[in-house]
Amino acid sequence: MHPRKSLLRVFLRAAVSATLACCGHVPVTSMVKLARVDFETSDPAQLRAAIKLPRSLRARPNGVALRITVRVERTPEQARDFVLRELSAPPELAREADAHSHVFAYRIDEADLPGFTAFRAELIAKKSSGQHGSVSISIQPQACKTGELPEGPIYLTTYLRTAETGDYVALARDLDLRTISPDHAIVDRIPRCAP
Repeated sequence: MHPRKSLLRVFLRAAVSATLACCGHVPVTSMVKLARVDFETSDPAQLRAAIKLPRSLRARPNGVALRITVRVERTPEQARDFVLRELSAPPELAREADAHSHVFAYRIDEADLPGFTAFRAELIAKKSSGQHGSVSISIQPQACKTGELPEGPIYLTTYLRTAETGDYVALARDLDLRTISPDHAIVDRIPRCAP
């Protein structure tokens, strides 16, 4: 994407909403690959997301979304969520999981693809009319706990793959959920998984 395309400058960040609400920074090693992503032309059908959680946490069914947040000129941010559907964990992320963690992978639900395309067309129309702003893309997972959470750090890693990146790129790596809120309320609000 050309850096002068200011409306559609994409800041990719990982974020966790609702029961896990946080945001992290893109690792430096991921920035080169993410710079290839052009929001105007990237094929949403090829977009994949993944999250790595400790085994004491599990992604909630139908609880993961792709959020696109837009700020145009000086207007308040507007966000739109697109439903993500779970896939089998990809082989290329097998090395990321270990005895203490597991990986969940997702794609945009086919029913949400037309909405994604229409939303993107609106943004492109605003850009062509001379309005400027920015777009951020984040993964919004919700988790539940399978048992008591251990003491110490509770790590989350999120990934994104697009047609341009070709493989999964870490958006936030080993983000400790206990440190993103001074009162630890995020971890305390994680519900137990349904039996």
